[in-house]
Amino acid sequence: MNEILLTAAIPAAGWALHASLLVRKLRAERRDPLTGLWTRRPWMHRTERLIRQGRITHVLLLDLDGFKPVNDDFGHKAGDAVLTAEGARLNDFVTQNGGPRSVCARLGGDEFVAAISVQDLKAFIDGLAHELARPVPWPGGPLKVTASIGAVRVAEVQQPSASTVLEAADAAMYAIKKSRGHGGRRAHRRAASPTATTVNITSPAQETRASV
Repeated sequence: MNEILLTAAIPAAGWALHASLLVRKLRAERRDPLTGLWTRRPWMHRTERLIRQGRITHVLLLDLDGFKPVNDDFGHKAGDAVLTAEGARLNDFVTQNGGPRSVCARLGGDEFVAAISVQDLKAFIDGLAHELARPVPWPGGPLKVTASIGAVRVAEVQQPSASTVLEAADAAMYAIKKSRGHGGRRAHRRAASPTATTVNITSPAQETRASV
């Protein structure tokens, strides 16, 4: 009897180990390996649910300005250090100031996104921009980048969903990049929709300008 139970237990243990490894793999795929932030898909799913529940007021899409020169001048390890630092700063600021249901993610490259619930959008953007503009320590550095931030008020988007709100925030980002001469890879995208809030972060020393 004991031998039969042992024989049955071996494949059961194997399947349990396989299931555990699969769960770990799935969890890992939901997190960006560099910053530890959510990746696009889980962020989209959570934001979709928060929009339906009316738990968030705005979605922000931000892109780091000056990131390519960091890679070119200091190498990819320095670029990774910037992404790691900026991801942590974004997460900390959003967690502390973006409302109890806030959630942020790294979409890829130097693009980040956040879903937040705030009353004073400009104050939030000002504070976030200040945090992201702080130099990142690095041998031969420091490494300096700033952020262009596109924001959209969820209530002003027709048929709001995670995808439509993100698209509007992306359009706002494009408008900012274009106005500053940083069209780059976004040059083919459409101009900001009338529902988008464009927030232009020029530099830490300059005033933030927002138009709603």
